[in-house]
Amino acid sequence: MKNYRFILVYLIMVVVQVLLDNYFPLSRYVLISVLPALILVLPVDTRPIAAMLLSFALGLVVDFFSNGMLGMSSLALVPVGLVRSAVIAGVFGDELTSRGDELSVHRLGVPKMVLTCLILCAVYFVVYVLVDSAGTVAFWPAALRFGLSILVSTPVCVFVVRQFRP
Repeated sequence: MKNYRFILVYLIMVVVQVLLDNYFPLSRYVLISVLPALILVLPVDTRPIAAMLLSFALGLVVDFFSNGMLGMSSLALVPVGLVRSAVIAGVFGDELTSRGDELSVHRLGVPKMVLTCLILCAVYFVVYVLVDSAGTVAFWPAALRFGLSILVSTPVCVFVVRQFRP
């Protein structure tokens, strides 16, 4: 029964991301994305190749139903799938993987979860902003977009992780 809840909430969050992209753009400098959180909440024993494949498919689905260019979210999300296990091991240590536990905000602590979401959002947005600007935007507007997007998306990602792994 727990797997059905996970899949249902996962699909709802994908729809929420599509709605955020289509109907609730805050400004041209602020992007809100829950996609790094959706990759983070995968089971801890998920291998990087499987996480990268799921990242690609998830990004492609979101791009297909959104107003953006097809493939931009996929391109930005695949590195998140690649570094996910290294970030989990670096922030939470080996006790999480050795015991076979799942991520839990309550058990592992909010500061560590904020740091994990911050790192994954930074990886996502550095690729996304660089690809989106593609040399046509000056450095400072791109840096502002990167910083503001991380500032807004990190708390949103922590909230999403909390919904999946209380």
